Amino acid sequence: MWPWESAIFAYLCYSAFVHVRHHEPPGGAAIVVAAVASVVPDLIDKPLSWQYGVFRNGYALGHSLFTSILVIAVAHALARRTTRPRLGLAFGIGFLSHNVGDALEHMNEGIRYGIEHMLWPVVVLPPDHDAGFTGTVGQLLAEYRAHLVHHDFTSYFVLVGAISACTLLLWAYDGFPVLRELVVTVRRAVR
Repeated sequence: MWPWESAIFAYLCYSAFVHVRHHEPPGGAAIVVAAVASVVPDLIDKPLSWQYGVFRNGYALGHSLFTSILVIAVAHALARRTTRPRLGLAFGIGFLSHNVGDALEHMNEGIRYGIEHMLWPVVVLPPDHDAGFTGTVGQLLAEYRAHLVHHDFTSYFVLVGAISACTLLLWAYDGFPVLRELVVTVRRAVR
């Protein structure tokens, strides 16, 4: 998933969890934490693989369920020491939602392939790109743009569109958190 898609999916997952568990909309700080956490796996793996060759593939340490368990446990422990334990939960949901989103993206290649992206170092995928970080991102963006320009809406595009529409509706239902807090902060600053 692209970073904006990961953040959208993280919002959907975290907000749904908060509604089910606490019967209230999520707060803006937790949404920001979930969104940031949702891109962390790519921030780890893509540069280390595509630019520095540390990993053979852009799905390694950051995407591993084994790493996820450790990272989420540390985030949860740190958040519990503060007065904001929901931030640890938001981080965990955001981080895990990234892997779920990537698995959904690769489901057209088979369930096994979608799950294998999360099993590093037990499963090491073959090399995926060799054009360096900037070149690879450029290639992938060009492919993404071509799909949009040619209206080549694969099942993945349809899925992301449905997720985005549901998230937009949920964000409105939640009262536009983050935007709402920004407006309040600006109004206070102007007074």
